[in-house]
Amino acid sequence: MGLLGELVRGTAKAAGRRVVLSLLMFLPAQPFAYGHKGMDNGAVIAANWQEYSGEYAAYLYQSFNGATDQLHGQIAAVPPGKKPAIITDIDDTLIPGTHYFASMVDADEAKNPELAHHQPVRALPGAVPFLQWANTLGVEIFYVSRRPDQAKAATIKTLRQLGYPVLSEQHVLLQQPGLPPSKQDKRQSIIDRGYHPVMLLGDQLEDLHQVDSDKQQWLDQFQNRFGSQWFILPNSVYGFWAEDAASDENSSQNVAYPVAPAKQYQQHIATAEIWMGHSADFAATALQAYNLATKALANPENMQVENRAVVVDIDGTLINYPPIHIDPPFCRTLPSPEEKMKSYQRQLGVSAIPGAKAFLDRAVTLGYKIFYLTAREQSSGRSGFQGDIEELTLTQLNSYGFPGVTRGNLLNRAKFCPPGRKSCGKEHQRQAIISGKVDGKRYDVRLYVGDLLDDFDLKERGLSPFDRASVEATRNDYGRKYFIIPNPLNKTWMWHHYSKFARQDICQMSDRERSEIRKRLVKEAAMNK
Repeated sequence: MGLLGELVRGTAKAAGRRVVLSLLMFLPAQPFAYGHKGMDNGAVIAANWQEYSGEYAAYLYQSFNGATDQLHGQIAAVPPGKKPAIITDIDDTLIPGTHYFASMVDADEAKNPELAHHQPVRALPGAVPFLQWANTLGVEIFYVSRRPDQAKAATIKTLRQLGYPVLSEQHVLLQQPGLPPSKQDKRQSIIDRGYHPVMLLGDQLEDLHQVDSDKQQWLDQFQNRFGSQWFILPNSVYGFWAEDAASDENSSQNVAYPVAPAKQYQQHIATAEIWMGHSADFAATALQAYNLATKALANPENMQVENRAVVVDIDGTLINYPPIHIDPPFCRTLPSPEEKMKSYQRQLGVSAIPGAKAFLDRAVTLGYKIFYLTAREQSSGRSGFQGDIEELTLTQLNSYGFPGVTRGNLLNRAKFCPPGRKSCGKEHQRQAIISGKVDGKRYDVRLYVGDLLDDFDLKERGLSPFDRASVEATRNDYGRKYFIIPNPLNKTWMWHHYSKFARQDICQMSDRERSEIRKRLVKEAAMNK
């Protein structure tokens, strides 16, 4: 995969390849193909994240809110004599399709792919209002999918039942028998009919444009289109990116973990790990989020505020998770302070999240104060090394060229805690920022960027960052005030959600019991749709 060489540097590059290969053992040969028999369990954690997490829903709202805010400008740019159109994918763009793949977890027999297009479904958050509004503005919506053409009647019925505007059968382009599965040809046929695509929506890069073999170069060429003309939604369950990873990795080395992960956990996290660590699709979702955030910086209602600030998380937001993020595995701790420090040191070789530095540089240029908030500790606990994790974090952030990083604006979970507490949640650091405790100034935080809802000021608004209902209550803020980077690997989300489902601390359960909880959840998603 072309992106791998750019996303992983130095020794981390070799480590990343070893991780990909060990994880690819758990992937089906064609993870994106309908009708796969006995789908391996590599997509369990990815499917649960997309089905249940508030973060996934927040990213969808962020995308459709961003599309809403950009649409008038895109329509104004339509050439004379052309008709404005939106071209959109269907599955996992407008309606969830992961339940079909989830239904194959532990399956012994192949599923009939026809069933996937006849089952009751729901609309994904934010999609229906956006397309309905675009339709009222005179934009014609074209639905392009690799679904078989014999499913067209059922597809149109489903779309209309969910509220999507389908003007005619000619506005739904599915896969014709005997023809190559090219969406580029379908998009061109729409253009040839006199339409100008003002926006394209999809969950795969191939839904937006023909993609070159060198995906990093392709991303560099088109990066500014994400969040303006192109909107990509995260899909870490299946896609062409998995095939790219399989075809590009040719090493056979294995990873040496200080704490060995449970086989089931390593298996269940496989596609999420590869999608986030090694796919151009993840890079595109991050670029899109930061492009939208950059636009928000210049909004007049933000620029008119004095002492304006941006609060940004670090891990999974500015810095990619290290290739061996599953060390330490979920619900396990490293055996000593020395191993804990080594775990942080391994992160020195990983890459910055695409788009992060450009966004922060622009924020500083526009007069924003940047605060770097992190759940990292102040110290590892090694004797005689007080503040060693803070020092390493400063070194790491400065090595990427992130602007203005000092001890004064790097706030970890040991700072500004209530009396008697050595560690506390980010709400205490956020309160210190707005109350003037950090440097004597009372800041007005205009933008928050993170990979968890807990990175936003939901608690201060009386909302739980671990309740998906909180996303509904704040849905208009995503892509405008809150900007989320998709991260199905985040263990904080896993612990809260799996414990809630199990009705006990999931870390008090055995590896086998945790594995069963994860599979029960994904199977419930398949049944409930």
